[in-house]
Amino acid sequence: VDMVFDVRFLANPYWEPALRAHSGQDKPVQDYVRADARFSDFFDRVLDLTRSLLPAYRTEGKSHFSIAFGCTGGQHRSVTLAETLAEALAEDGQQVSIRHRELQSQQQK
Repeated sequence: VDMVFDVRFLANPYWEPALRAHSGQDKPVQDYVRADARFSDFFDRVLDLTRSLLPAYRTEGKSHFSIAFGCTGGQHRSVTLAETLAEALAEDGQQVSIRHRELQSQQQK
């Protein structure tokens, strides 16, 4: 991983009974996380940083640039951030792939 961000400072949907069983791939969870007053500023800074680094890494010959988001359970906040960033970068024309490690491991159980 080239960059890691801890997003445990954002409001945790886990504590909302109606959201607990859902993931950051679901709109109600995304809306909840994005409603946190700290979300927009943090996301905008991560997006700006990523946009500035991608050309530099490409110039240095890197073909992949990995970004990880972490939260307590890996289901809500980190997934929301990954999905939101992937969408923004895809809109920029970047090739994006996402892997949600914790969601995948739960599906395999």
